[in-house]
Amino acid sequence: MKFMLFSAIALVSAVPPAISQEFSAVDADQTDLSRYELFEEGQGAITLSDIEAMEDAYITAVDAGDCEVALPLIVAFSDAANRISNILRQGNEPYYNARRDDQETIARNRMLINVLVGAESASNNLIRQRNRAWVEEAKCLIHEGDTNGATVRLYRALDYISSDEDELWEEARNLLWSLIGFTPE
Repeated sequence: MKFMLFSAIALVSAVPPAISQEFSAVDADQTDLSRYELFEEGQGAITLSDIEAMEDAYITAVDAGDCEVALPLIVAFSDAANRISNILRQGNEPYYNARRDDQETIARNRMLINVLVGAESASNNLIRQRNRAWVEEAKCLIHEGDTNGATVRLYRALDYISSDEDELWEEARNLLWSLIGFTPE
C-alpha cells in the first residue's frame, strides 16, 4: 500500500508544469468558435443557387476551351460545393451520432426522415459535382502544361470518386495513367 502511495506521489510530482498549461490551452480552444468558421471574414454564405451559377460559369469556360478563365472558376466552385455539402451534412449530424434505438425512433417520423434523406441526397450530389470539377481542373492543368498539378488533382479526385461513378472514374484513371505513360491493355 505504501509503495502505491509513494508511486502516485512520485508520478504527480514528476508532471512538469507545462502539461497543466497545455490542458488550460486545450480548454480555451474548446470555447474558441473560430474552428467552426466556414467563410472568410466579409464573405457571405453561399447558396445552392450560387453554386449552380458557379458551375454554369466554369462549364461555359471549359466548353469554350478557355482554361485560363476556367481554372479559377473551377477552384471556386469545387471549394464552395464542398463547403455547402458539409453544411448540409452537419444538419444531419444529430441523426448520425444517435444511438441505434434513437435512429430507429427518428426513422419512424416519416416527415423528418424524408427531410434528412433529401439533405443527404443534395450533399451527395454536390460531392459528385465537386469530383467532376476536380477532373475538369486536371484536364485544364494538362492543357496548360502543368502535369504535376494535374497529377495531384487526379490523385485527389480518385480518392473521392465513388465506384458507382463509372464514367468519371474511368476518365480520371485514364488521364492519370496517361500522365505516367501507362496504357491499359
